[in-house]
Amino acid sequence: QLTPAARAALYYKVSQLDYFLPAILALEETSEVDRASKTKLLRHILDKELGSRPTLTMAFFDLFFLIMLLVTFQMSVYHVVEGGAQNAKYMTTYFLSMFGALYAILRKFGQMSSMLKISRQAFVQNNFRWVDGIDWLAILLTIGGIIWMEVAIADSFENVAVTDYMRSYLAAAICAVWLKLVSWLSVINWQVINLVSLLYQVVRGIRWILFFLLIAIFASSQMFYVMLSGQNCDVNGYCEKKNAYLQVWAILLGQFDVADLQTTFSVITFVAFTFVTFIILGYALIATSIDIYNKAVTFRSENSAYGNRSRLVYIAELRAFRRLFDQRWTAMQYCAALLFLTSTVVLFLFAAVQIRASLGEYYSGGILGGAVALLLIFLFVSITAFVSHMTYYSFVENSGANGCGSKLCRCLASSFIVRFFAHPIEQLMRTIVDIDGIHLDGTPSTAKYTDSWQGSTTHVRCHVKRMLMQSDAQMSSRLRNELFVMEMRHKKANERSRSDVLTEIRSSEERMERMISDFQGWMDRRISSKDE
Repeated sequence: QLTPAARAALYYKVSQLDYFLPAILALEETSEVDRASKTKLLRHILDKELGSRPTLTMAFFDLFFLIMLLVTFQMSVYHVVEGGAQNAKYMTTYFLSMFGALYAILRKFGQMSSMLKISRQAFVQNNFRWVDGIDWLAILLTIGGIIWMEVAIADSFENVAVTDYMRSYLAAAICAVWLKLVSWLSVINWQVINLVSLLYQVVRGIRWILFFLLIAIFASSQMFYVMLSGQNCDVNGYCEKKNAYLQVWAILLGQFDVADLQTTFSVITFVAFTFVTFIILGYALIATSIDIYNKAVTFRSENSAYGNRSRLVYIAELRAFRRLFDQRWTAMQYCAALLFLTSTVVLFLFAAVQIRASLGEYYSGGILGGAVALLLIFLFVSITAFVSHMTYYSFVENSGANGCGSKLCRCLASSFIVRFFAHPIEQLMRTIVDIDGIHLDGTPSTAKYTDSWQGSTTHVRCHVKRMLMQSDAQMSSRLRNELFVMEMRHKKANERSRSDVLTEIRSSEERMERMISDFQGWMDRRISSKDE
């Protein structure tokens, strides 16, 4: 058992190891990675890394571009579905949504490259999770919506109309971007991690209750359609099959009209359906949810593999991005950055209707389409070539060299605007990351012992742990005081003993001197008597 100071020193030394996080992700077995991510040592390192300013800065840019994509894409969709013409406001939101989509693509390619640099197993394990599925779904749906909106508004909605299917597609794209925001929060914020984990466990625990509820809805809707489809179809909602399902769902929500039940058997079916769904399945659903909730919060979600492993992958990716900009760039990186910028500028120029119209006078649609496809290929190739230089190891050899990104960061950090907004942005990101605790070495902690999303057992356990920590601190303080008092007492006793010994030595010396003087006087008298 280590003392708190020794444990803090050990955590600090391990956190300074450059290869520690990649080595954890490079483990072959997924269970080993999950078990390692739940240790106190690794949680301490992840919390310390999340509380650092470089990590908070990169997380702020992730949040900024994600919110920009969400807002600008919504504004563009609203403008298109309302039948608006192309204007400066639409073009601004359109281009900003393209910027947000390009940034999201760059981040995903960076994550894939950083995991591939560790090992093939890490790439497979950490790029096919549900979080990655939501991210790619949001990116693809957003890109498809951006392309369709540009084609529709450039054609003045003549050949490409806003149909119900396109409205549903755009609505699904907006929902996917919102889910991407939730998935990002579920990586860095423990409260959101707890909530997502709790929802997953509750839904997984009540799946059979939901299955029987679905059977009851289908059976009742089909029975009501058979019994009431031919009666008073002007006001009866059971005359169509699809409406029958909606009517039964409305009954489940408490909205129904007993006047629609015109037969005895329909009344019996209605009573049976409401009794089974409202009373039996309803109370079973509540009881099961409460039981799952108590189990979920008793075994704290911070010990689950989902939250710790997601944060481990995210921080490892951010470290790789930081080292990519800190190290000296190669000629291929400069060429890739130049190709990316030129492809992006030309692609944005192609998005302007006037430029496309002027080019359409000289080239056919197939040539222009091929040019756009070639630009997209150049764009993805440049991103791949740039992020392929992400590594966890080459920066050791190049530790004395600073890259273009490092110089640019220092130049931006020295400006007045960045220094003016640095503190409020840091406080905002600390609030979002939910840094509210302190580790033993003074580094920030992300909600390790908060009182939210905990059951009674966890409250008691955390309270006992706090009391034990306080009692240990008080006991150590009392022992230090007692040791200090004993040390002072022994010091005073030693001083008294030393003074006593010195006094005895001086008195002994005086006695010896008297004895010697007496002996010399006696010898002198004897010698004088002999001479006489």
